Amino acid sequence: MPPSSTTPPLALISSPRFHRRTTLSTAHGPLTISFADIGCATGPALLFLPGMFASRYLGTPMHILAERAGVRLLVIDRPGMGTSTDVPLAQRIDVWVDMLPQLLGQLDIPRVSLVAHSAGAIYLLNTLVRCRAVVRPAVFFLAPWVDPAHSRVTAMQIAQYLPIKAFSMWHHIPRFFVTQASPVLASSGAVMRRVSSSRASTSQTGEEDRTFLDANWRRVERDYGVSREESAELTRLAVNSMFAENTVGANSEALQCLRKGDGADWGVYSDYGSCVRALGGSGQAGLAGGGVISRTYFAAQDALVGSRGQRYFEEGWKAQGVQGVEFFSRVIDGTDHDTVIQSVEVWEEILTLVAEDSGL
Repeated sequence: MPPSSTTPPLALISSPRFHRRTTLSTAHGPLTISFADIGCATGPALLFLPGMFASRYLGTPMHILAERAGVRLLVIDRPGMGTSTDVPLAQRIDVWVDMLPQLLGQLDIPRVSLVAHSAGAIYLLNTLVRCRAVVRPAVFFLAPWVDPAHSRVTAMQIAQYLPIKAFSMWHHIPRFFVTQASPVLASSGAVMRRVSSSRASTSQTGEEDRTFLDANWRRVERDYGVSREESAELTRLAVNSMFAENTVGANSEALQCLRKGDGADWGVYSDYGSCVRALGGSGQAGLAGGGVISRTYFAAQDALVGSRGQRYFEEGWKAQGVQGVEFFSRVIDGTDHDTVIQSVEVWEEILTLVAEDSGL
């Protein structure tokens, strides 16, 4: 019986559907991939690409929502996370776009919708352009990551001056902040914010996080029958499970976010304007013969991307002369860079669109 709203948290997160694994033959050699295949097993597929700590456990809160909506939710451990084979930083994007169609083929998924948070936007755009045959034309972004050169967020610009060797131990640093100090299911922003913030600002931010998460948990309790205590326990188990496994891939992801060293090349996202123009039009220039639909959800307070980063991302999609592209965006009240991905309101909207196959 698949895990559901009546399944205790420990039994749910221990379900085999959260712990799938396969080995693929790629142009870069054998590649082991660990992933979660959750939600509704028979529904249309949605691939969630998390941020910097790109772990399958970050899909845990969305399982019950996807199951209820009738959507099959995939969350893949990117290289160096979980039991997925680590790869050199310069090869991460190429390995991803080589691997994904093979994995979908094994799972008998002809086409998949895409939703990305933060650094996952780098992988979403490369997937959208380079794996068009297996991707549906509507894509979803939550607090998408923007090059610090364009977001001009001071903390990120300062981080770019840190020596590359300083990031070799990065994956160990957040363990305390997210497992002991204030557990939160965070893929990037809360981790970096809490490591770099003063005690006062960290405390205030923690209160804001808990207020938003409490509201979400109450909604899950009301609409999905999962108590607040069970949601909190599931979050704790997911965080601890993520850091009990390999997280070395986050070192490469951090360098990639900052465009340092071999992480400077973002593939098609390296030239954002050209990327969006390539997605417009029809035929070979578009998806399914008709361009692309982009829906983006920004955080109300985003300390990692900022207002300039939001404008840069929006302007790229709205650029003059881009044909075949439909872009919608909105700001989600009460959220920050990481809590926006736990918004029940946002996920219900995304899952409904995927389930209805409306315009996808």
